[in-house]
Amino acid sequence: MSARARRTPARAGLFCGLVALAACHTAPAGGGPGDAPQEVPTFRSGTADLAYAIDLPPGTGPFPAAVLVHGSGTVRRSDLLFLSRLLVARGVAVLRYDKRGVGESSGVYSPVGTRNSLEMIPLLASDAAAAIELLAARPEVDRSRVGLVGGSQAGWIIPVAASLTSHVSWAVILSGPTVSVGREIAYSDLVEVDHLSLEAAEDALLSYSGPEGFDPRPVLDRTSVPTLWLYGLVDDSIPTRACLAVHAELQASHPFDVLTYPTLGHALGPAVWDDVYRWLDSHGIR
Repeated sequence: MSARARRTPARAGLFCGLVALAACHTAPAGGGPGDAPQEVPTFRSGTADLAYAIDLPPGTGPFPAAVLVHGSGTVRRSDLLFLSRLLVARGVAVLRYDKRGVGESSGVYSPVGTRNSLEMIPLLASDAAAAIELLAARPEVDRSRVGLVGGSQAGWIIPVAASLTSHVSWAVILSGPTVSVGREIAYSDLVEVDHLSLEAAEDALLSYSGPEGFDPRPVLDRTSVPTLWLYGLVDDSIPTRACLAVHAELQASHPFDVLTYPTLGHALGPAVWDDVYRWLDSHGIR
């Protein structure tokens, strides 16, 4: 098994670190034995039909709303239920969907690597943008307050998705890389395969000369969507120091807020949500 394949469970488990472990294993509510199966709604993205669910806060709205964007791995909409609950509890409507080729979504699932990332990141971003269009058209949703929320690999996808639709007005990205796919993979390998310390791996990355694959910098240079980025400084999956260096270059000209946590890793943790809520409140997202 490749190093990339070994990393997938940890990356797919990013959101599980944001709430108590029990919440990650709470099954979504469903019908009892003998109930007729319900047809799962889908939306079209390219040639794929993506199965989705929408979770609404109490009341009549119109609500601010968010599409949840996947990290890596075979993520189903049920895997995102607990993250949805964190947002719904703050009055945000949520759309969550099965990744293409996963669960009840059609299309072909493909892990993202250096070789295919120039194709896969825009493709996955087009899925998120199609979900935004669907959500913004709902009568319960305030289309002026629709955003994107996701972590890890979603850090590459969300800025691209925001460039594909006019309906994204905010975003929250947890442990999202601002370096290329090639550099993120190289860093992960230095830590997980070569067993370098995080500091030594960051130092080694400065001389990286391998393939870059998808590089988010050109998209980030054009991004004008207010975005909250959160990072753990002991992240063994993405090179936080290198990512923060990119943010330092963007800081003066972009509406990005960056928060760091000295003792947290890639999964971050439930404590970051107090900061997320404060940021949402400050942008009228509640």
